[in-house]
Amino acid sequence: MPDYWIKISETEEEDRKQHHYLTTAKDEKAARKAAGEFMRRFIDDDDDPEEIENGYAFYNKAVFVRLESVKETTKEQFKEFLLKIHTINMA
Repeated sequence: MPDYWIKISETEEEDRKQHHYLTTAKDEKAARKAAGEFMRRFIDDDDDPEEIENGYAFYNKAVFVRLESVKETTKEQFKEFLLKIHTINMA
């Protein structure tokens, strides 16, 4: 089964964070479904998030979590990306 790169945004007031996840699924539709189930549980303290377009609103619309993109990738490409964004250039 192919790997999929899931990009999720989390917005609270004017603070926006990007989150990157990897999932293995039979196709893009299944990967999107897995991302949706994951986003629904994104914030543990809110047991009843409101469903919005491409995601969920938590804490009475104080925090928005949205699916930004799903694309097929490889574990190696995903690891390279993570290494790149979490490495300080010491040169």
